[in-house]
Amino acid sequence: MFRSRLGVSLGGAGLLTLVAGVFGLLDPSALLITIGGGLGVTAMTFSRERIGRAWELVQAALGEPEDPEAIVVELKRLGRIHRLEGVPALERAGAQADDPFLRTAIGLATDGREDDELESALVGEVRRQANEGESARHVVLLLGKLFPAFGLIGTLLGLAHLLHNLGTATNLAAIGPGLGIAVTTTLYGAVLANVVVLPLATKLHAHLERRQTVMQMIIDGTLMVQRKEYPTRIDQMLRAAFALPPAAARPTTIALAERAA
Repeated sequence: MFRSRLGVSLGGAGLLTLVAGVFGLLDPSALLITIGGGLGVTAMTFSRERIGRAWELVQAALGEPEDPEAIVVELKRLGRIHRLEGVPALERAGAQADDPFLRTAIGLATDGREDDELESALVGEVRRQANEGESARHVVLLLGKLFPAFGLIGTLLGLAHLLHNLGTATNLAAIGPGLGIAVTTTLYGAVLANVVVLPLATKLHAHLERRQTVMQMIIDGTLMVQRKEYPTRIDQMLRAAFALPPAAARPTTIALAERAA
């Protein structure tokens, strides 16, 4: 978990340091106030596990989006295995699925559960993961509020330092540090919030919505696999339910083999 928080801080600080260095606006004190303050309050607000999970989901959101087409193909394959080779073969094949929720769903399906019981168990898992994703999004959104807030706090600290030295200053160099902190902390907070954190929150939200769709597809497909529906019917039902384009044309021999299964 420490490495997760360290990754967040290093990533944000690295990007902001690069931008500030390019424009000659690098100020370590302002960076410490803005980034350190935001991360410190976040660490006090949420548990290590919640922050670590948020970082894992952000990394997933930044990766390749999930492909519903691949899920449909995998469910068709599992349906064919169940019809032709039985439950033991389905259990082995399900354990090798790439998607963790699909592995869980097939594992529950091979336990001999009724349709209603299986659906309830899977819906409960979807709700748990949805709550977990929403909690992670709250962590990111809080950072998006804290960075500008600490930018403003840094501005007030810089102005206080400026006013404190204004009466006794003999030259402009004496009031320069306070003025620099006042300006750069606001800049850093605005850049971190609007260029880094809020786009990440938007991307995370889109990822969570896609994941919800894929998990619902897995639930519907697993129920059909358990009922030993034809693979072609699994394909057609899932594509109709989730507005996927029709499957590409396949050789006649493959299509006939699927119907026979």
